[in-house]
Amino acid sequence: MKKINRRDFIAIGGCSLLGTYLSAGEQDTTLGTVHTDLCVYGATASGIMAAVAARREGMRVVIIEPSRWLGGMTGGGLMHIDWGRRQAVGGTTRKTLNSKYDDTVYRKIFKKIVEKYAIQVVYEHRLTSLRKTGKKIKSIELEYAPPDQLGCPIPYAIVNHSMRVEADVFIDCSYEGELMARSGVSYTYGREAAEEYDESLGGVPPNMVEYDIDPYVKPGNPSSGLIPLVQDIKMNPIGSADKLTMGYGFRWKFTKEPDQIPIGAPEDYDPRTYEVYRRAYQNKISLLGRRTRKLGVYEKCGGHVHGIGTGNQARSLYTNTVYGSNANYPEGDYAERARIWKFLQNHLMGFTHFLRTDPSVPLDKRENARKVGFMPDYFDDTGGLPHQLYVRECRRMVSDYVVCQKDMEGKTDPSDSVGLASYGVDDWPYAMFPLNGKIVLNGGEFSMLRLDPVYDGIYKIPYRSITPKASECTNLFVPVCCSASHIAMTSLRMEPVWMILGESAGIAAAMAIREDIPVQKVDYTKLRNKLLEKGQILERPQV
Repeated sequence: MKKINRRDFIAIGGCSLLGTYLSAGEQDTTLGTVHTDLCVYGATASGIMAAVAARREGMRVVIIEPSRWLGGMTGGGLMHIDWGRRQAVGGTTRKTLNSKYDDTVYRKIFKKIVEKYAIQVVYEHRLTSLRKTGKKIKSIELEYAPPDQLGCPIPYAIVNHSMRVEADVFIDCSYEGELMARSGVSYTYGREAAEEYDESLGGVPPNMVEYDIDPYVKPGNPSSGLIPLVQDIKMNPIGSADKLTMGYGFRWKFTKEPDQIPIGAPEDYDPRTYEVYRRAYQNKISLLGRRTRKLGVYEKCGGHVHGIGTGNQARSLYTNTVYGSNANYPEGDYAERARIWKFLQNHLMGFTHFLRTDPSVPLDKRENARKVGFMPDYFDDTGGLPHQLYVRECRRMVSDYVVCQKDMEGKTDPSDSVGLASYGVDDWPYAMFPLNGKIVLNGGEFSMLRLDPVYDGIYKIPYRSITPKASECTNLFVPVCCSASHIAMTSLRMEPVWMILGESAGIAAAMAIREDIPVQKVDYTKLRNKLLEKGQILERPQV
């Protein structure tokens, strides 16, 4: 059995840092080699829960965070936390979340937590490679790549080989599953075919809405090319698989109050970019979308760009993102992801300027856009722009248990539960493309569609879905990009669920480290008892 030295320091290049908390402003860009028990990649809310859980068990922990901020989306734009069913949320997650808190509060809470538990957070570093011996990750290599002044990741690192982390166990809590992907673990992205897991909701769905807007530069002439923002793709048949991912965006904080941060136009602003909207306004074409809360029942869904307070997106063409523009994000390199991130930042600013100035825009929308600015006190250090892109879904691990629609329907009862999920199917559009001389949005109409009346939409997440196959990697946990179908991920992708899974992973990691065993060999009965001691809820309530 491996003996763990219960010291509150991290050995770095032969030196000891007692409870060191490295803020972004104090960051050493050449930290050398870090030796620790557990390495958590990603200071998302899930990552923080994982780190704290392991520290409480006596482990030495290092968190690697590519940005300068803590909490991921919980601290990066969400106006409120979508709990799903509150009776499904337990453990430290339930004690941490509060419906009265906002982003700024959570960032402060997370900072206090990592300081309280003497957890070292290394900011502005991201993964470049890893070293494996057999099926075990031995170390990861990092590069120093601080985000730009608006919070956007930079394409290329400033220091290419700035740090190495050696650890007994790793937990990937990133939204992208970057550590998971580089470790050789099986994963997927996009939409599986309906037949893959026998999911009636699976695969490519019918188009959500068609807009009578000509998509071609010269109306009626396909050979003239597509106008900007329209993607040159053809949708696969209904029910089949594809590699599209639901739309990303930002949770902007808008206000019409005099005290605001101005929304400027991007330097390369070109009014022709927004031709799709000009044509809609000139021809008085509705830009409404639709959504489904009950199968077979459709509701009209109004569009908005500058929702006050939240800036939430809308399931329509009139919104503050470009659906489909993130198609290359899951498998993109850092430069491609930075390009997509910056494009979405600039789109909001450019679209706002268009709405303020273009004569085709209806007067009420022009006046509204002229009054709007960013709310102060939320993202002042990035000019009012949120510092976290809302990556709703990216890669998904494929392990021994894949959570899918039958779990959400209450038809399964896995024996190794490490937490519960309860949100409905919550999907967003995937592409904006031409079809029969019109512009079409595909997918995304499901809006918190609950599938299980027996357990009120609550279902179990098994231990096997946060651990890789033993044949692929024996010292890794993946609580965020866990093993789930696309349909299941539209539901379990909520921050409280990822926080719950992060805490369970942290406790299990401590057990694996202490006993010096593969993560797949952790005794579930012992783990279950520990989780219950910490207040985790593992069984579905009878409704």
